[in-house]
Amino acid sequence: MYQTLKKSKKLVAWLLGLTLTTTAIVEFSVVANGADKQPFSVLQQTKQKEGEIVLKGSNGQYTGHVVVRGTQRAAWSVLTDYDNFERYMPNVIESKLLQSSGNRKVFEQVQLFQLVLVSRRARVKIVVTENPPNSLKFKVVEGEVKALEGGWQIKPLAANLFLISHQVSVEPDIKSSINRRLFYSVYEDTLENTFAAIRQEIAQRSKVN
Repeated sequence: MYQTLKKSKKLVAWLLGLTLTTTAIVEFSVVANGADKQPFSVLQQTKQKEGEIVLKGSNGQYTGHVVVRGTQRAAWSVLTDYDNFERYMPNVIESKLLQSSGNRKVFEQVQLFQLVLVSRRARVKIVVTENPPNSLKFKVVEGEVKALEGGWQIKPLAANLFLISHQVSVEPDIKSSINRRLFYSVYEDTLENTFAAIRQEIAQRSKVN
């Protein structure tokens, strides 16, 4: 896991207006520690337990994986329900689909970060290219980060069992090396919370479908 500075997380999230990645890439290679690339299929050969969240990377280059039980329809709907991300994505308080043209979507979301009695809102606009029902890629075109792009992939493993994978590259608009490290620390924890939320939402929607 990551070397985090626990005492600074809420403060940094407020000061930096951390932008959460909520949607994103498809056929991609795994970048471990921001360097060595391996075929994505290598990860499928690991004995990852159902429900276990595995995160790798550092300094703005991350990959994540979780094995979930449910339906592919539910998994796809969780990753593309742009009008309802505030219901289950961490810190998201508003989310709205702005444009839809074929497999290209544009949505806007607002996140809220709070420190005691002080709160900070961060608004971002994201362009998504969908490849249903297995993958999608994204890029932030407006927001409080210098760059943010990546993707999600849904890989069937067995009947009603899927590997949900995520790759993301993020660069904050911050010059201070100390604040950049704090930003990445908060971002890493946010990624883990996002995977947990997605896992839970897929399970709930699968029971209904």
